[in-house]
Amino acid sequence: MPILYDHPEGGQRSPLPGRADLDEAARPSAPAIQDATDTHRAFGRQLAMIHAHHRRELAQVRRVLTRIEDDAAAAGDLTKVLNTMAIAQNLRLFGAICGRECQHLQFHHNIEEGHTFPTLEQNGSEGLRAVVAKLRKEHEVVHTLIGALSERGAAFVQNPAAATLADLKEVISNLEEVVDSHFSYEERELEEALGVHGGL
Repeated sequence: MPILYDHPEGGQRSPLPGRADLDEAARPSAPAIQDATDTHRAFGRQLAMIHAHHRRELAQVRRVLTRIEDDAAAAGDLTKVLNTMAIAQNLRLFGAICGRECQHLQFHHNIEEGHTFPTLEQNGSEGLRAVVAKLRKEHEVVHTLIGALSERGAAFVQNPAAATLADLKEVISNLEEVVDSHFSYEERELEEALGVHGGL
């Protein structure tokens, strides 16, 4: 049975999205850029380094949850990790526990939405614009899961029980799968374009 999450507006709970919601089969591919050089591609690979940081932070949360499940750590450890992780948006506004590092992914996506994607749309091919449109849709899935992580993390910290731990683990599992798939697609499709057209 899927986990449900609360809408921030207080509406009815909905099924938690997962990797299937990315609709990977519908992902367009950007055409190769004729004048792209190894230097351009090396510049574009900076995005992968940023993503690697977010992946490490999410893996850290997973490790703490495993320790908690093994009774090797207390729920307070989870709070510390979530307050410094770089895989969620700034949800302090909603009373969540993500804190400073939560702002980093939101900032990363804000840069993509406000600068990187418009730059690529303006300077790139029609094929690249189709990739950017797909990436924007995938951001919606990622941010829905981040909201669910915040909600389930807060529920677990308030009530560290087997049920809330299981809910939180499922959210993190979904988020890890979605983020890994999304990041890999983004890195592959934008590597040349970021070097040639800029936007990082």
